[in-house]
Amino acid sequence: MFPVLHHTRSIAWLLCGVLSVPAVFADQTTPNQGLHENTPTLFALVNATVVTEPGKRIPNATLILEDERIQRVIEDGDVPPGATIIDLKGHFIYPGFIDLYTQYGVEPYSGNGHHDEEPIYDAHRKGGNASNDAIHSQISWIDRFEPSPDNAQSWIQDGFTAVQSARFDGILQGRGMLISLADGLPNDLVYRAQAQYFGSFDKGTSEQAYPTSLMGSISLIRQTLTDAQWYTAAHKQQGATNLAIEYNAALAGLSEIAERGIVFKTTDDLMLLRAAGLFNEFDVPLTALGSHYEYGRLREIKASGVNIVLPLNFPDAPTVDSLDDAADVTLAKLRHWERAPGNPAALANAKIPFALTREGSNGSFWQNLKQAMTHGLKADDALAALTLVPAQLAGVSDQLGRIAPGYRADLVITSGDLFAGGEIRQVWLQGQQQLLDPTTPQLLAGQYRLEIDGKPLTLSFEYSDGNLHGELLHEQTTLAISSLNLFSDRLRFSAELEQIGFPGVSRFALERHKEKLLGQMIDGSGKPHALLAIASGGKQKTAVKPTINEANYIGQLTYPNRAFGLTQVPSVEKVHIKNATIWTSTDKGNLQNSDLLFANGEIEEIGQDLDTPSGYLVIDAQGKHLTAGIIDAHSHLAISHGVNEASDAVTSEVRIGDVLDPEDPNIYRALAGGVTSAHLLHGSANPIGGQAQVIQLRWGATAEALKFKGAPASIKFALGENVKQSGWGDRFDIRYPQSRLGVEAIIRDYFQAAKEYEAKHKAYNDLGRRAKRDTLPPRTDYRMEALVEILNSERFIHPHSYVASEMLALLQVADDFGFTVQTFTHALEGYKVADSLAKHGATASTFADWWAYKFEVYDAIPQNACLMQQRGVNVSINSDSEDLIRRLNQEAAKSMMYCDMKPEQAWQLVTLNPAIQLKIDDQVGSLEEGKQADIVLWNHNPMSSYARAEVTWVAGQRYFDRQRDKVMRQQQAKEKQLLIQKILAGDNGHAEDDRDTAGASYKIDQPSWHCDTQHDIWKQTHQHHVGGH
Repeated sequence: MFPVLHHTRSIAWLLCGVLSVPAVFADQTTPNQGLHENTPTLFALVNATVVTEPGKRIPNATLILEDERIQRVIEDGDVPPGATIIDLKGHFIYPGFIDLYTQYGVEPYSGNGHHDEEPIYDAHRKGGNASNDAIHSQISWIDRFEPSPDNAQSWIQDGFTAVQSARFDGILQGRGMLISLADGLPNDLVYRAQAQYFGSFDKGTSEQAYPTSLMGSISLIRQTLTDAQWYTAAHKQQGATNLAIEYNAALAGLSEIAERGIVFKTTDDLMLLRAAGLFNEFDVPLTALGSHYEYGRLREIKASGVNIVLPLNFPDAPTVDSLDDAADVTLAKLRHWERAPGNPAALANAKIPFALTREGSNGSFWQNLKQAMTHGLKADDALAALTLVPAQLAGVSDQLGRIAPGYRADLVITSGDLFAGGEIRQVWLQGQQQLLDPTTPQLLAGQYRLEIDGKPLTLSFEYSDGNLHGELLHEQTTLAISSLNLFSDRLRFSAELEQIGFPGVSRFALERHKEKLLGQMIDGSGKPHALLAIASGGKQKTAVKPTINEANYIGQLTYPNRAFGLTQVPSVEKVHIKNATIWTSTDKGNLQNSDLLFANGEIEEIGQDLDTPSGYLVIDAQGKHLTAGIIDAHSHLAISHGVNEASDAVTSEVRIGDVLDPEDPNIYRALAGGVTSAHLLHGSANPIGGQAQVIQLRWGATAEALKFKGAPASIKFALGENVKQSGWGDRFDIRYPQSRLGVEAIIRDYFQAAKEYEAKHKAYNDLGRRAKRDTLPPRTDYRMEALVEILNSERFIHPHSYVASEMLALLQVADDFGFTVQTFTHALEGYKVADSLAKHGATASTFADWWAYKFEVYDAIPQNACLMQQRGVNVSINSDSEDLIRRLNQEAAKSMMYCDMKPEQAWQLVTLNPAIQLKIDDQVGSLEEGKQADIVLWNHNPMSSYARAEVTWVAGQRYFDRQRDKVMRQQQAKEKQLLIQKILAGDNGHAEDDRDTAGASYKIDQPSWHCDTQHDIWKQTHQHHVGGH
């Protein structure tokens, strides 16, 4: 029942289904029209349990409200004279809830545009906007705020009284606002006009080509934030006269980002950590939109210092009904389906601050919150995520988030403990009361059994897209209903029931009583029929106290949390391998019946009949072979969301290291092929491409831990058909260069610009302190910074190349600018110019026997590696393939067949030689005392097609073990079947309708990247050229 109200004044306004009181403090600058407002503003809410903040409740208390504010909480005291008394016996009062991630009050963004015309490389400049159309930081969304009482109701029904809002479009989306959901003038609804900034990696509706990749988005944010710092500093030197400062509203708009922080959309735990690393570079507080994958990387997330705003949308159960579906579903999906509802509890237990948002819950917010509570989320943690935490993150903790004197009168009133079965009955917004319908569409949803004159029917209701939908079913016949209306507890609708013997339109009037609907039907002749509809169970959403459990999960939690993931980081072993054939990859050649000791990640000793130190594991390798780990000098595995920044011709600012994917299963597969290190290269879409990253294949490690410590910086260049877009289609004919001559010209031009850029910075740095005060500082340009590093031999280039004449042209550019081309990759005509490569000091990384897959490789020959090596060029064999990387030992052996290369030399093609090319040969590439223990134990001669890696160590850690792999396969097959049975049994704390709600998405494995893959991940357009590389 509704609360009892006591006052001598008229209370007719309190009898509506939804009631509101105009704000007391109307906009001070708006002239009054008509009679002045004299609505009562002093209220006493008596006999309630007041929950002032999580963990603090006052029973049988009185809450005094006056003029939109909380005046005080009285435990046993007198009600002030003249107050309107509202008796809330049996009710609870909570602080109003705050949603930090909404588009309320602004034109919402619903999805990306799609641009099928020729690429657009320049922004549409107007006013002082940014040079990239995905940057909207000049927008202050409070200036575009327009309240929408109708739209506000979806939040209010769930107990929210205030929201932070901005339009979710672009990469840097502008400054959000913290506003009330009350009905009134926008001026009066503002709690914080300049709240947190909003952003995402997705460029949204921008039709500008850049960025096409995740690494491009990260680089754009890095450059923009750096530019904003420069812009602010430059404006402090208004007396400087050496250069005028452009007007840039977008950069000026970022002046407070380090103070306000940013709410940033992420789609999984890896995206969250990338965002955290990026914004930590600039000391920008990050609140990340969560994904419910956070449970898998709690330690890293906590260490990053990130806050999280968490949608309550859990993934739908994977489809496993048929044998084919069950066979296709991945273990990763099954594990995530089971654990995702426990993610809020995992964050709370790890003491990672998080707030909750309605975003993505599709009308099932409270249903999903209760589900999270059955997986261990405590009521106080849930309440904190709705009140205290969002108030603190939004900078309004002095006026929202708790019930205390002086705070806003934003309240939620419930029929009992909200987290133990209570329902929301009233919401107060700025001292305005709204009584909510006691029966909400979410509570009504479900199936009900009834009979009409002995005819059994099922009445079914579903709540989706913010609306209630219904139908009647008789046996196998569906009978549509119309004019469906729910008001308070009263339900009205009509239906044509001629098929079951009732001509005309029948009208239904029902009222909800717990799990029953009582009422009558008036048939087409006017005859009444008494009705009793009983909930079928399962789907009926009744107010049941959630049972808080410590969830007992069937699925394992591994790193990464997918098939073959490890339960813990492998320990650094102490091992004595005896009686092996040791391939040293040095001048010592192969050592027969020899021993090797390693400990603490390094090779200690190599010899024969060595003594075993105490505490060492002994492996008898009689008849087996021991080698250094294979190194792939050209790979595209473990790269997330785009291998090419396939937009501008020069993208030297983008970094593969920003987008490492430590969960790529190809890491594990490569380890099974004896590979321990790989050089991850940007694609070949640009003459000057992105920065590369050398990694070690530490399966289960973090993205940062994959990076090869001490490996010199490198970068991908490209020559030939790919960069002049010859195979990209008719739309791609406007970007310079469009010819091979243009490729050389643009590379030369950018190196000249880099020299001038460096000179400008050097001149500024050489100024004295006083002179610097009168001189504008030069802007940091990350695109140029990478080229300056090349000129200074601090970064080394690995150009994609095929044709001999183009290789010679690049050598000439390098000679003219005084740097060395490190490694021509592919280099399939390298045999023609081997002497020139050797003279310059360039190396080559090629294929064993790929040719004729496109025009510019028609002259490729399988003797290429041998001929270059014979002319003094350091040569390696690479894979450029996530599949071929597992068989690089066989690729190296091909040179023995094609040109009688000695086995020891052939083995160096995939060990020592690529280590030299990557300048890491002081650490890896050969088996020598003092080098890192990157070691592979083979069951056979590694040059044989019968050879299999039995154990692969990286720095003395066992990341692959074939025997362990066999055990894991058996265990995971059993685990998968148990999880499938759990889905079929409907046993996960989910309601039966797991697949009826709009669930969160699952991670999607990255596609197979190749050099020439064009993929605008934000527009979801993808091109890969057949036979390309």
